[in-house]
Amino acid sequence: MAQAAPQTNRMALVKFLRTIPLLSFLPEQELHSIAPEVIEQQHANNEFVFRDGDSADWLYFVKHGVVRCLKYGPDGKGFILKPLLPGDSFCCESVTFDQSLPHPGNAQAMGNVTIVKLSRRTYLQLIEQYPRAGPQVITYLGNRLRESQEMAKSLALDPAEKRLAALLVRLAEKVGVPSEQGVRITTVFTREDLGHMTGMTEETVVRILSRWRESGLVSTAGGKNLLIPAIDSLKTLAG
Repeated sequence: MAQAAPQTNRMALVKFLRTIPLLSFLPEQELHSIAPEVIEQQHANNEFVFRDGDSADWLYFVKHGVVRCLKYGPDGKGFILKPLLPGDSFCCESVTFDQSLPHPGNAQAMGNVTIVKLSRRTYLQLIEQYPRAGPQVITYLGNRLRESQEMAKSLALDPAEKRLAALLVRLAEKVGVPSEQGVRITTVFTREDLGHMTGMTEETVVRILSRWRESGLVSTAGGKNLLIPAIDSLKTLAG
């Protein structure tokens, strides 16, 4: 079960909160004021942050690690809708819109994850208190809508290699570990996971990665980890 971490480093927490777009309307003093109400939690691999149908009482932010948005089909098989990476916010729509609606999906840790969460009650009070909050929340939600539209367009029109390259570039930039050999993606994504997030079969992902390994674009760095020797080459492929 996830445990709330002790608030031993208030300044580090405030520094993290300052990077979150949904809190950027708050003055420095207010960030310090709400810090005691912010809960930091550690989640182990495969542990659920919340489940489909749970009450949407919190606004969440990923501090470390990767969280997957997961939906189960009628046969009980899970499908990853998108990865949530460090700095990403989630559940803003549930918190700020119809408060009677539960979570429409699951959020599950991939590896060890640190989550920061703020209660709906506190966040709505902040929105009411600061007039600047409204436009910034609208901008954030508009960007989320645009990202969803771009993703739908990519799934419909972009070649499979371009979709996979774009995903790996995003993962490399957010959770990659730089080294002399390149950028290492150390999270626990399976080939099936990569397929879910790019709208292709596991077999297609395996074929593409095999071609990329032969050409030197990627290499296997032990287990499920990938090493990207030249990230710029992958960015070019991603467009």
